[in-house]
Amino acid sequence: MCAADQRLGLQGAADLRLVFDEVPHAGVLPALEAGLAAATGDVCLAVACDMPFVSRALFEHMLGVQADSGSDVVIPRTAGYLEPMHAVYRREPVAEAIRAALERGEQRMTSYFRDVRVREVEEPEWRQVDASGLAFLNVNTPEDLAEARRLSSAP
Repeated sequence: MCAADQRLGLQGAADLRLVFDEVPHAGVLPALEAGLAAATGDVCLAVACDMPFVSRALFEHMLGVQADSGSDVVIPRTAGYLEPMHAVYRREPVAEAIRAALERGEQRMTSYFRDVRVREVEEPEWRQVDASGLAFLNVNTPEDLAEARRLSSAP
């Protein structure tokens, strides 16, 4: 069980299912669209599989922002970059906008933003609920994995 499972209380979550990309290795935007298409709820959380320190508090904050603002996308910004794989999405409008972007041949993760309401969560705001910023740590190399293991066993 990973740290994310423990933080979000996913131990033994039999109702989880794995959704595969329609076209393997087509990119993150088609993968997000596939996930949203398979979802049944109105508001969805997206998190990358290489982000082991998912922050329940940060997602709860972003869900509150989404509910208050009515935004279709609530997305954190870290060090000047958006974090689309640790974000909140309203399923129907975002999936529709992504499909339209893909039909136009656009693959960038933000290519559909002009068609939806986006609320960015800037660093000073998200640091209030996740001071460490570990939620955005990606594990892409053996060195990253070693660091994640070190951090997960730290007191």
